[in-house]
Amino acid sequence: MPVDSQTPRSESDEVAESDPEPHVHIPDLPLALRIALLIVGWLVIILGLAGLLLPGLQGILLLVLGGAILSAASDSVHRWLEKVLEHRPKIRRRLNSFRTKLHTKLSRRE
Repeated sequence: MPVDSQTPRSESDEVAESDPEPHVHIPDLPLALRIALLIVGWLVIILGLAGLLLPGLQGILLLVLGGAILSAASDSVHRWLEKVLEHRPKIRRRLNSFRTKLHTKLSRRE
């Protein structure tokens, strides 16, 4: 009797393969604020690169923080970081949470 090589897939397998958090577009910040965030983000990334070589600075932490700041300023950077962190769902959720909180605090609610 031939055995079917394909096993039936459960619903939980399909949910695990799908993207748990689709990309949500957050409204843009004012231009001056986005420029300030880009400058701060790049400065933190430069400090992170220096921290990889110098003792006393947490290089990886500063690189992640700089990337999170840049992702708040730029939607394309955020999409790129989501793709890079595809296999790290916990870090990805924290990135999205940080970005949402930063946008909430910085956006002007009228």
